[in-house]
Amino acid sequence: MESPTGTPEGTAFPPDLERLGIAPGAKIDIRDLNTLGKRHNFQVFLYFEEDLARDSTLRKDLQEYEDVPDLERPFIRLEAFLQFAAESDPLFTRRLDELPLVVEIVAYGEITMREGNSVPYVKGVMPFLDELTMEETPEIS
Repeated sequence: MESPTGTPEGTAFPPDLERLGIAPGAKIDIRDLNTLGKRHNFQVFLYFEEDLARDSTLRKDLQEYEDVPDLERPFIRLEAFLQFAAESDPLFTRRLDELPLVVEIVAYGEITMREGNSVPYVKGVMPFLDELTMEETPEIS
């Protein structure tokens, strides 16, 4: 898969990010990922469909869904997701203490913005509700 800059998406993560624990398959608390993105200047895109996250590129997805409102796409910028969730549920942040959302990192790339500057990004897959409830449910033998 090619990113807009010609760098294959997801095949290699910069050593700086890998030292932070951001690498393919890593699972990171959504709040920590947001903090790392702000601190180290990279965008985070959350995907709600695992196949789309793994089989497509951000560039292609942004083009395909350009006419779809941000909140109706199968992916969203992490900051926008957290803002929407907090506005929709004032207890959202507290709920994350009780049931953390852990995002699986699937890809890294760079995208050229309208202003012409290149911005690094990370793609992550949101946990699915059935995975969350299975983790809480003890196995029956």
